[in-house]
Amino acid sequence: MLVTVRAAFKGLPIRPQCIRACAVLLTVLAGLSPHAHALTFLTEENPPYNFTQAGQPVGLSTEIVTEATKRAGVSMQVVSIEWDEAYRRGQADKDSCLFSVARLENRENLFQWVGEIALNKWAVFGRGDFNKPVKALADLRPFKIGGVVTDAKVDYLKANAVTNIKEVVRDESNPPRLFLKPGDANYIDLWATGYYAAGTIAAAAKAGPIKLVYVFREQSLWLACSPRTAKDVVKKLSDAMASMKKDGTQKRLIDAMEKRVTR
Repeated sequence: MLVTVRAAFKGLPIRPQCIRACAVLLTVLAGLSPHAHALTFLTEENPPYNFTQAGQPVGLSTEIVTEATKRAGVSMQVVSIEWDEAYRRGQADKDSCLFSVARLENRENLFQWVGEIALNKWAVFGRGDFNKPVKALADLRPFKIGGVVTDAKVDYLKANAVTNIKEVVRDESNPPRLFLKPGDANYIDLWATGYYAAGTIAAAAKAGPIKLVYVFREQSLWLACSPRTAKDVVKKLSDAMASMKKDGTQKRLIDAMEKRVTR
């Protein structure tokens, strides 16, 4: 049985943009007993890994996490919110997990880790006419770079002395900033985002043409559960993820995503 926000609020005068911002998007109960452990899975709009489409959570990570919960006997409630709030709640809330999360050294003790889910590439993009040479992280230091608050890509750049970063709450706010006048306070030269997500985000933001400038890291993505989530439940999810890797389910889903994105 699928329960969406739109169904839950049917007939009420609620604005569409409020649905994603505050609402529970999906409950997966099919095949689970009434006594299955219930978890809240927090996420953001980050295609092609986790995002909403026609009011439903979709994407590679969503598919993998959903399959893992079914195998683990865990009921799943997905909430799509801004990343900084999701990241905070993913640590603080009981019976909650967060995806997709880059597993970095400074985050290691903040969560219970399950995965890995998939591999992402971190990159910087510029306007279509950007022509400055960027061949190493150090080459990024002179530029104003757009990023997202509490995002691992921003943390990584700062740790490598790339500090001229102008952060926003939503990644879709970044592409239009590339096309502002250089004197504008919100102007950026480059945009740090996911390699696979950039085209979709830029198109949705109705920005002008963008180009890949530099891929600065390949990073694994994980499911990160709150320290307040029961350890036996996290173990069940870990075992389920391991079984998906062993029987080829995870690779099949990843290969299908790459074909969709790169064709």
